[in-house]
Amino acid sequence: MSKFWVEVSISYNKKAFPYLDLEDIISSKLWDIDSSGVAIDSSSNIVRITGYFPFDALFYKRLEELKLSLGEYILSGLRFSFNISEESEWQKYQDFEPFQVGKFFVIPDEANYNIPEGLIPIFIKPGMAFGTGLHPTTRMCIKLLETLSLEGKIGIDVGTGSGILAICMLKLGCSRVIGIDNDLIAISDARENSLKSGVADRLDLRLGDLLNDYEGEKVDVIVGNLLPQLMIPLFEKISSTLNFGGYLIVSGFSENESKDIEDLALSYNLSLKEKLEEEGWSALLFAYDAV
Repeated sequence: MSKFWVEVSISYNKKAFPYLDLEDIISSKLWDIDSSGVAIDSSSNIVRITGYFPFDALFYKRLEELKLSLGEYILSGLRFSFNISEESEWQKYQDFEPFQVGKFFVIPDEANYNIPEGLIPIFIKPGMAFGTGLHPTTRMCIKLLETLSLEGKIGIDVGTGSGILAICMLKLGCSRVIGIDNDLIAISDARENSLKSGVADRLDLRLGDLLNDYEGEKVDVIVGNLLPQLMIPLFEKISSTLNFGGYLIVSGFSENESKDIEDLALSYNLSLKEKLEEEGWSALLFAYDAV
């Protein structure tokens, strides 16, 4: 059991949800992702519901599941906050020091640091949206992107979060990238990060549900750092979204789940080109070999 505990608090104004018993809905969602306890403060119009989680390898996955399950309410005014019992790696998501991942040097947006020679700087705001680059799934996606020739290509970052993968794609040569997320907070953070990183003019941010709402031109590369249960709806849109010979990078699942996703991808004419594993997580690079 982890010695670190994270409190995940969700607050909202009762007046914004007059016809919903949102206390029960949120509490149920917290129990569904194995919260060790749930506390409710509804003594005023501002309701605060808190779940308690050990800081372990499953924490990020649990939190992403929670955000996805509450997505429609987030758009109407839910607010998340976090508190940890003592210093731990989690705080890097709120206040991290600059670090290298692949060819990139990731820097908090309010800081001013000397960029090591030969590295590409990107600015990422510490905050709620996932994707500072610290998590193994993000690092592996970046490493796989670096193996591709992206000059002049068009890409999509599905579930863009902080926008870090979309920004990396643009810095690696993509002429344009579409970043899609179902969270307005993530869209806002990604826009700010792209401005700081100097690529906002080439990043097209859109509110949407995976690729289900995408009706644009076909692209050359798609990245999806997502929960494993979202792989089928993602794969189902590949033929209408990805150019023949294009590439798909997926992560967000464990090494144990990787084989099932590899087998599933074959049925969508996706051939595995490279596989990375780190700290119990996997990332896969597929080519789209349409028939």
